[in-house]
Amino acid sequence: MANETTIDVDAVYENGVLKLKQPVDLPENAEVHVTIQTGAEARTPLGRRLRELRSEIMKGDLAPLGWEEIEEEVAARRGGWREGS
Repeated sequence: MANETTIDVDAVYENGVLKLKQPVDLPENAEVHVTIQTGAEARTPLGRRLRELRSEIMKGDLAPLGWEEIEEEVAARRGGWREGS
């Protein structure tokens, strides 16, 4: 795929159809890949905190960080570490 995009959206399964809870910005008839994650309970404190953060992000207008931004943040917090260095 040339322009890969990841969109994280909640959905409800009703009558054999997944119904998205929020609109998504996709062209008509766009083909997508779906990964289904049920609302299983997080098992660790970190997992619970990550779910809380995800929920906060989804409620607001903030976009999640991309991989480049995550790597920059990790590098800044680990004294310049970058994958492959």
